[in-house]
Amino acid sequence: MKKVLTLAALMGFASLSFGQGIVSFANNNATKVSTNGTAMVSAPIGTWYYALFRTGSANAAGPASSVDPTTAGWTLVAMGTNTTAAGRLSGNQTSEGVVVTPTAPSTDDYAVAGWSANIGTTWTAVQAFFGNSAQMTQATHDAGPQAAVGGWFGIAPTFADNVIANPTAGSINGLFGTTAGLINGFSLGFIAPAPEPTSVALLGLGSAALLIFRRRK
Repeated sequence: MKKVLTLAALMGFASLSFGQGIVSFANNNATKVSTNGTAMVSAPIGTWYYALFRTGSANAAGPASSVDPTTAGWTLVAMGTNTTAAGRLSGNQTSEGVVVTPTAPSTDDYAVAGWSANIGTTWTAVQAFFGNSAQMTQATHDAGPQAAVGGWFGIAPTFADNVIANPTAGSINGLFGTTAGLINGFSLGFIAPAPEPTSVALLGLGSAALLIFRRRK
């Protein structure tokens, strides 16, 4: 009986250990994050946030730049933030080059999105920023509950293709790089706050008054 229990315990441990894998959720100096195409300056940790997504289907198409990855077959598996180095990010929120354990040791694809801290610290906050819509555009933001809030947001146009999540920390595969099949760095674009209706009305009245004044002259 003891042998049976021991064997069952070992099998359970083996299946549990096999159920986790490791990838490196940190970029390098050649794959920095920028804002509107301009190299991002160094900032205190927690100024920018990043989400790592995975899809179990290898050779999948990358996530669209304006579509919520979680509505298009991608699963949120880890969070990260910026380091003190300009344009750099890390998956453990305190230092560079730390690993995460998002999935079983199999071949998967990974994608990354980033945003400014004023939007929030979670992907749920990002969804709320865009009105919980699958479409993450200026238009859906303007129609959402945080229309008066502006912020920076972007999804990497490239994704890590066919990456193996290793079962141990002995050899860790990175997700960022300058070659094909890796995340090459990306840019965050500014989502402008929608003007309040009163501000629009005042602007319209001011413009009308100016037009009348010019005509009288």
